[in-house]
Amino acid sequence: MKFEDLQKADITNAVASDLQRGIAKIVGNKIVYDISQYNADTPWIFAALPKDRECGKWNRSYFGKFRILPRGCMHCWKIVARPKNLDELLEARKLQEKMGLPSKCGVDMRTSETYKGIHLAFWYCPQGDLEGARELYKEVRRKVRGALSLDTPVILKRGCTEMENGFGPSHLWEYTPENRFMEALLDTTIEVKELFEKQPSFIEAHTLGFWIAYSHRMGDKSARKYIRNYPYSMGSVPTSTYHDKLPEIKEEVVPYEVQVQRIQEN
Repeated sequence: MKFEDLQKADITNAVASDLQRGIAKIVGNKIVYDISQYNADTPWIFAALPKDRECGKWNRSYFGKFRILPRGCMHCWKIVARPKNLDELLEARKLQEKMGLPSKCGVDMRTSETYKGIHLAFWYCPQGDLEGARELYKEVRRKVRGALSLDTPVILKRGCTEMENGFGPSHLWEYTPENRFMEALLDTTIEVKELFEKQPSFIEAHTLGFWIAYSHRMGDKSARKYIRNYPYSMGSVPTSTYHDKLPEIKEEVVPYEVQVQRIQEN
């Protein structure tokens, strides 16, 4: 075995920090990640989770750690709607709950994306079925325009935005021999325990509060109606100014007897 071959097959370097921090652990001959616990800081609320994907392994590990394009992501079709404000995002959440399909909605906090928007809603199509995805797209677009607005953008896309940013437009993706080799190696070494349970209500409540705060921070005026003590609850109390008015300075008037008593007490 040559040095270059060892470098090519070396996966330990990419996961060493995760092992040190306890995010991953070695079990037998595998490196095991457990993401089955709920993430309290997620900006997404799921109506239902897709059972035919291994997004934790494909996106976080294979792509995030090793920069390869997973085979499953080449057959992943998703419908994306872009609500224009918090009002429409909440309507999208109601629609997803009513439809009961694998889907999520929330606020996009990525610093770069190919489909720009603060508020986003995703529907996961059956894995690998492009024709079925196109039919579902027509249904979702019709229902989104009925529940949100007629001009709400709705598209059908492939894979994750991060992967398009990394590998270019998805219609140009190729599953290269190098990709195939690395994924086969990782399949024998990496195990990721996926999250397949719907979020508990307390996580959803936390996320809803974050939607309101983030939407307000991003300049969405519709967020104000969900804040009872606006703007005080948001930590943005209006600044008092004195260049344009002369305020009445209220001073405490303390009787002489009380002043003497306070002096004696001190």
